[in-house]
Amino acid sequence: MNRIFPLILIVLCSCIKKTEPKEESIVNEPAPVQQVENVPAEDTASVPFSQSVKGNGFTYTLKGLKSPDGEISFKSISIFNKNKLHQKIIVDTISVLNEREVIFNIDNDANFDGYNDIELINWAGNYASSSSFWLYNQKSRKYDHYKPLDTIQNIGFDRKRKEITSSYHVGPVNTYSKTYQWEKDKLLMMSAHIIEEGDEIHMYRKNGKMVVE
Repeated sequence: MNRIFPLILIVLCSCIKKTEPKEESIVNEPAPVQQVENVPAEDTASVPFSQSVKGNGFTYTLKGLKSPDGEISFKSISIFNKNKLHQKIIVDTISVLNEREVIFNIDNDANFDGYNDIELINWAGNYASSSSFWLYNQKSRKYDHYKPLDTIQNIGFDRKRKEITSSYHVGPVNTYSKTYQWEKDKLLMMSAHIIEEGDEIHMYRKNGKMVVE
């Protein structure tokens, strides 16, 4: 009997299961996303701009967009013949700061051929400006852009001498005075009087070449 009791005790101890503590699982929950309200942008939509002139048997309509601060971006010139579109010119790279700077007319015969041409401002500074010109083509009855005229500042036309003039200054002391004439449908500078930083230069065309003095 004394031997049986220890055996029973050993069996009972071996049947007892040790329960280990369970580890708690950690779940990484995503951080709450902060909701950002979409604030509507301020309405800065441009409004259509339009200006028309009549002459030479046509109606010329300049169209563009005017921003809230007054800046005008030109888009096109439409030319109508008796309410029928005759030609459309795209000019989407030109803009001015306000309506006072707009120069759009058909008052000048830029190449002195007896037909007035289209003038549209392309740049305006404090003391000078320049324009782009589309010259009337008698054969096609349409207008062609003549790019060499684009950079002539403060352009003027002397119809008697058939001469184009340009007079402007940069700063208080630098002044420029130039004349141009047409030869075989090509515009050539004929003379220039330039004063820069106290230096005075005279230029004139002789035998097809510019002479500098």
